[in-house]
Amino acid sequence: MILAYDIGNTNIVVGLLDGEDIVGRWRFTTRRERTADEMRFEARSVLAEAQVAASDIHGIAVASVVPSLHPPLDAGLRSLFGCPIVWIDARTSPIRLDVDEPWSVGADRIVDCVAGYALYGGPLLVIDFGTAVTFDLISKDGAFLGGAIAPEMRLAADALTQRAAQLFSVALDVPQSVVGRTTADNLRAGLVLGFFDLVAGVIERFRREVDPSLRVLATGGKGELYYQNIDSIEIYDPDLTLKGLRICWEKAQSSSAGKPTLR
Repeated sequence: MILAYDIGNTNIVVGLLDGEDIVGRWRFTTRRERTADEMRFEARSVLAEAQVAASDIHGIAVASVVPSLHPPLDAGLRSLFGCPIVWIDARTSPIRLDVDEPWSVGADRIVDCVAGYALYGGPLLVIDFGTAVTFDLISKDGAFLGGAIAPEMRLAADALTQRAAQLFSVALDVPQSVVGRTTADNLRAGLVLGFFDLVAGVIERFRREVDPSLRVLATGGKGELYYQNIDSIEIYDPDLTLKGLRICWEKAQSSSAGKPTLR
């Protein structure tokens, strides 16, 4: 079994994988001030709930976009497990990063591309709906070619309500009409429908510039919502990042040039 850590700006997702099977997943709030002890206790609680011993874990794979959590996570896991830790970044990426600044590509984007290409082939556009919406373009031969980044609708909604005195937070449900009859419905029309059109429009631009038949895959917290409302999104895979972490772990073990990066 391996543990997979997907550390994002809003949530930490921990997955327990037995071969290709995801046998457990947990979501924790990301707090940048966490200590090594907290990270160790969190890992212990995951194992206890799954009824798995620490000795049953033979590897850990981590994709993180929160650098301040790397030292406490490393220290906390090292004190509990005796297995190697694979840290995914531009240096350990199992795919080619064919961009001008490969060192700046986030670990989550690398992992998503690894899984997207391994499971669905290329060319492929992977859209991850997290704190930000990332559009990742994968070539026919599996290289990361770049992409686009936009804010997610909740982030935009929070910014709007914080800056406009007469506006307030609303549930981001899909409205029945673009013509809002209340302030809340006005906000939903502009935010929810507006972001659907933003994503659909960016997809169309990718297809015009890259390949009219470019396949599109959604993942991440709100991925299913966009998948259900945008026809050009063909695939929804909620566990893409965890699957990618498993694949990265396996590639690190099988490649002499890709030995686990231990910190």
